[in-house]
Amino acid sequence: MLKAIIFDLDGTLMDRDKSLKLFLEDQYERYQSYLLNVQKQDFINYFVDFDNHGYVPKEEVYEQLFRQLDISYVAPDDLLADFYARYPQFAYGFDDTLDTLRRLQARGYKLGIITNGSTEHQTMIIDVLGLETSITSFVISEQAGYRKPAPQIFHMMLDQLSERPENCMFVGDHPDNDVRASHELGMVSVFKDNGYFEAPPEEIIDYRITHLTELLDILEEELV
Repeated sequence: MLKAIIFDLDGTLMDRDKSLKLFLEDQYERYQSYLLNVQKQDFINYFVDFDNHGYVPKEEVYEQLFRQLDISYVAPDDLLADFYARYPQFAYGFDDTLDTLRRLQARGYKLGIITNGSTEHQTMIIDVLGLETSITSFVISEQAGYRKPAPQIFHMMLDQLSERPENCMFVGDHPDNDVRASHELGMVSVFKDNGYFEAPPEEIIDYRITHLTELLDILEEELV
C-alpha cells in the first residue's frame, strides 16, 4: 500500500524553464549597459541552449555565453555570482503544484523531495515556492553527500519517512536520475514528461504523466 510520495524538484514541482527565463530577462535588464550589441533574446536563448536543462555547470554556461556573444565589458564571474544570489527568487511552480500537494497531504500521504544541488540554493527555491506548507521531508545532494541516481540518497529519504521502497512512489522528469533509480529500488516510478528528455524504456515506467494533478487519479487506481 502506498504511504508516501517523493518528488524531484526542478522540472517536476518547479517550472524550471519559466523560472530560468524570468531570471535571465531580469539579469539582462540589470546588466544591459555592459552587454553592448547583445540582443536580449540572444542572451536568453544561448544561455538556455548551453544550460541543457541544468545539467551543465553554470561556470561553463557563462563562459560559453561570453564567447558566443563576445561580451567583454563585464566578467563571467560577475554574472555567475549574480545567478547564485538571485535566481532562486524567480522560482516558479507549475500551475498545479501547490494544489496537488495540498490534496495529497489531505489524503494522508507523507510527502518528500530529493533534489540535486547546493543546500542553500535549493532550500531558497523550496521556500520561494512555498513547498514547506505541504512537504516535511527533504534530502538535498550537497548536504547528503550523494547525488541522484545514487541509491544512498533515496535510502536517506526512506529513513526520514520511515517507509519501505514498495510503499513509496517517486515522481520525476529525468529518465535515469529519477525513473530508473526509483524503479530499481522497488518504488512505484512516475515519469513526468515535460518534453525535455527522451522517455525511459516502458518497462521501468509504472506511470507517465504530463501534469501533477494526474497523480490524484493514479492513486485512486492504486487503492483499488
